Amino acid sequence: MTQQKDQMVAFNELSEKEVIELSSRAKIDKLQADEIFIKQYDPDPMLFVILDGKMRFVQGPKAHQKTIAVFSKGDWIDATAFAKDPLRRTSVIAAEPTRIMALDKTTIDSLNTMTQLTVYKRLAQLSAERLRLLKKSENHLLKKNMQLKEDIFNYRSPLKTEFHQSEMIKAIIKKVPRLPAFATTLSNQLYTKDLVEQIKRDPALVAIVLKTINSAFYSFQKKISDIHHAVVLLGFEQIYQVVIAEGIRRTMPNTSKFKALHLHSEIISHIAFMLSLESRHGHPAEMASFGLLHEIGQIVIQLLKDQNPKLAALVGVLDQAQLGSLLLKEWNLPDVLWKSVEFQSYPEFSSPHHIPEELRYNVTLLYLSHLCYDLFQGKKELKLSSTFFDEYIELTNWQGLTLDEIARERLLPAMVKKSKTYPLPLRQLIEKQT
Repeated sequence: MTQQKDQMVAFNELSEKEVIELSSRAKIDKLQADEIFIKQYDPDPMLFVILDGKMRFVQGPKAHQKTIAVFSKGDWIDATAFAKDPLRRTSVIAAEPTRIMALDKTTIDSLNTMTQLTVYKRLAQLSAERLRLLKKSENHLLKKNMQLKEDIFNYRSPLKTEFHQSEMIKAIIKKVPRLPAFATTLSNQLYTKDLVEQIKRDPALVAIVLKTINSAFYSFQKKISDIHHAVVLLGFEQIYQVVIAEGIRRTMPNTSKFKALHLHSEIISHIAFMLSLESRHGHPAEMASFGLLHEIGQIVIQLLKDQNPKLAALVGVLDQAQLGSLLLKEWNLPDVLWKSVEFQSYPEFSSPHHIPEELRYNVTLLYLSHLCYDLFQGKKELKLSSTFFDEYIELTNWQGLTLDEIARERLLPAMVKKSKTYPLPLRQLIEKQT
């Protein structure tokens, strides 16, 4: 009789007859203090009701468990509110000797219609309350997330005014070898078929193109003897890239470090060009130039380290994007190029809204180029800098796609079609993916 009275406290919406029916069909457990009721990975009931005692819901590993809720006699608890945690970090523990009624769907559906209605009505009330709490928690997390993003941006963004005004930086820029005149001219004009015709009419540029594509860097099986053959084989776009790349290479010492930086820039240039074509965003030739020039600040830093080994640690803290941007501005390259270089690292620590609108596509495509390249290199997607990935993808027509889908379903097939015209290191990289 005492137990039935205890149960009536929890089921005051039911008649005594309905409570007896429910008690005869439901599972009733007796727990000692600190005994676990729902263990991680165990199948869970739909709900349970505390008849006597008190239960604690705890979350996290045993050494760092945190109590997230406490329930007492008469409380109905929607088990799925806690137990359906996808990471399975929640357990339910008796805080003192406790009796608990566990109800699964089979038991509930075996009750008479009116009793079922009462139970499901209570479940609906519990679910509504859970949704209210989840919405409150979501709003709190969104607010914290926004603040965290701004904190990251404020911490990572360079002090541009001081950087631009620094006499030391100005002196560094003045000492860097200038880009050859032909590369500066072509970069300012960007790619057009008329521009390639100008290259074909200039014997010095023709020599650069033929020397480059007949080198081991391209490793074509047959020697290319004239510019017309080169244009047919590579296409207008890559002839342009060859000339600009050669101009940049001439500003660098012939060492393994600088060769590695230059190779990286060439590969990123080709990927950025193709991403621009496939996404139909940005200007492909502009992206090719951006890709070739984006590491110019790192090249300057490496030059300074080599020239001043005792100051290597100090030089290493300089912001390569800002340094590269200032150098390209000094070289009188188009505003869109040096400004894009200035903002290139923002996707690592910032949402797109911090980037000038006219530069967002360029910065997004370069960011995607690096992610795709790293993926092709065998790096795991979870290890890449993708905190703001979804926000940048929203700027493209690839919303909802994962990085792997973009790299392997959008980019790779297009690059495979042109792989025979790419430099040997890029051809080898593509072949590994197919």
